[in-house]
Amino acid sequence: RHFARNVIDAYIHGVVLNICFCNVVFGLNIFRGYKRFFRRAALETSDYLKDDCLKINCTVGVVVSVMDSPRLHSIQVPDSDIGIHFGALLDNQEGSDVIVHVSGEKFHAHKLILAARSPVFRSRFFDDSNGQNSDIVIADMEPRVFEYVQAMLHFIYRDTFIEDDVLTTSSSPESSASDTLAAKLLAASDKYGLERLRLLCEAHLCKDISVDSVASILSLADCYHATELKAACLKFSAENLGGT
Repeated sequence: RHFARNVIDAYIHGVVLNICFCNVVFGLNIFRGYKRFFRRAALETSDYLKDDCLKINCTVGVVVSVMDSPRLHSIQVPDSDIGIHFGALLDNQEGSDVIVHVSGEKFHAHKLILAARSPVFRSRFFDDSNGQNSDIVIADMEPRVFEYVQAMLHFIYRDTFIEDDVLTTSSSPESSASDTLAAKLLAASDKYGLERLRLLCEAHLCKDISVDSVASILSLADCYHATELKAACLKFSAENLGGT
């Protein structure tokens, strides 16, 4: 706050003595005022003192900043919907210029979007001598390769995970954590350099750490460079040595 002006007046029997006018700015340590103040010797011999008492009235003007004033009105800004628009491009295939082949199925995608999201795709399209090729073949022998490629493209375009119930579904009831779609996406994130997807997968798998699953999840974390997930597994193991 700025103390714009202090007017210090000494009143004795109705007589006014103007001592100084000064601007004070706290925080900046700026003090401005008259160089010649009322000297003590002159004051002691003046008529302004009565029984060694001096009465001083101070009038202080305060400038209040805008941030201190109440905000009477506000405008609500909605959350970003850029993912919805980019997702629509994937769904309706408008302007697609590259085809991703997976297990006999095709996904129509966009080179610029894939390149912007993944350094691996960027290198393939713009640094590789075969960059003009408009086909990407993902030759993976995994039984659920179509599902995880679909989920990976969902993330690339929308920057979000697919539904949790799909992520936790395994190929069979006896399957381990490594067979879940979240684990397959973790592998895909490592392969294509999708760092945010890696963290999302780590956070999801971290919720499933238990005495029975910690070994398989730790193996996944170590294999796919999931450092935070690995640290969580090691911490859980240290805290539950008897059970693991």
